[in-house]
Amino acid sequence: MRSLPSLALTATIGVAGLALAPAASAATPDDSVAYLAAQLEAGDDRLVVESGGQSYDDLGLTIDAVLGMSAAGTGGDASAAATDYVVANAGSYYGFGEEIYSAANGKLLTFASARGLDPRSLGGVDLVAQQLSLEADTGQFVDQSQWGDYSNTLGQSFGIIGLKRAGTNPTPASIDFLLAQQCDDGGFSLEFKDGCISDPDATSTAVQALDVVGGHDAAVQDAADYLEARQDSSGGVGGGSTTEGSNANSTGLAATALRIAGRDDTRAQALAYLDTLTFGCDTPALAGAVAYNRADFDAAVAKGAQAAPDGTITRSTTQALLGRTDQSYATVTSAGQAAATPDLDCAAPAPGDDTDAGSGDSDDTGTGTGTGTDEPVAQPEIPAVVQTDGVTSTTPVWALGLGTGLLAVGVTLAARRRAVARVR
Repeated sequence: MRSLPSLALTATIGVAGLALAPAASAATPDDSVAYLAAQLEAGDDRLVVESGGQSYDDLGLTIDAVLGMSAAGTGGDASAAATDYVVANAGSYYGFGEEIYSAANGKLLTFASARGLDPRSLGGVDLVAQQLSLEADTGQFVDQSQWGDYSNTLGQSFGIIGLKRAGTNPTPASIDFLLAQQCDDGGFSLEFKDGCISDPDATSTAVQALDVVGGHDAAVQDAADYLEARQDSSGGVGGGSTTEGSNANSTGLAATALRIAGRDDTRAQALAYLDTLTFGCDTPALAGAVAYNRADFDAAVAKGAQAAPDGTITRSTTQALLGRTDQSYATVTSAGQAAATPDLDCAAPAPGDDTDAGSGDSDDTGTGTGTGTDEPVAQPEIPAVVQTDGVTSTTPVWALGLGTGLLAVGVTLAARRRAVARVR
């Protein structure tokens, strides 16, 4: 399995929201932990993306999974093994050589503190000093990269959260720069130069950053107003610059922000939406996982026992899981996390069962954490930003696995969901 190579990724954006229908069966956060632990085991303690017959480490997604499992308080052994892998390969996540990516460094800072690691000496690197070195006079955290600067609001938020969690107060300038991204409707712009187009994922992450530094209640409440306005009758959240229809990733992030803002009723609606997208035992390999949207859920349920994990479902599960807990990126910790992975009660199909034979129309070829196909266009197009790794439709995928969907050397692919952290 190879580390992610340097290349450019162009994300194709366009996921339409569909009408809500009841989930096949209910599941608990512990079920999602069990699903994610199984994917980590299948990937040798990390999650991967596949493209062109090759597998690439996705450390950003692995971090999201570990943070969600830590917040749920179970799956400690699987989380610890994945943490060891992330630490051993941290240099290929935040950059390489002279390259340093602000969003990845900020997310890794957050991860280190959440896992009880020393962010000032992670793999021999002082992530705090490295983050501070990326701050411009304006307060913006800027990429140090030959490919140009692709920093955005997700990365700005993670930089603030990471520094605060590491015991270093973010500068007033960095906080003011984040606040300057708040639009008239209360939402936060994803990009710094887009004329202030509000985005739900950028907004939800900014709320967490403002919460950790304190003193910005008015901005937080305005942001919550925006998120409530993006919530449809199903309880799902979407409608930003990178996502049109309601989806589990944006909704999971919004659930955390709504909790912080004290919007209990709308948070409950968001959680109910996530419940309707959670797979049960009628899709045994997906039990506990969360589909990206209604169309993906229905398609997988139609396959029944033949439905297999893929990168889109795994990515949605990580961010939905954190939103279902009472933690945020600013507070999640591995302290007190139970070592054991929760058991799932779904029995495997018996050998020779008709469900194993297949109908011959399934295009799932993946196992474990792969995407299940070598043809990205055959899958839903997922906005990469929902991965919270700071990836946008024009962001190059540097060696980060920062929540970017599919990728291949020298090939432009459709970004697949979700997909909100590359940062995030």
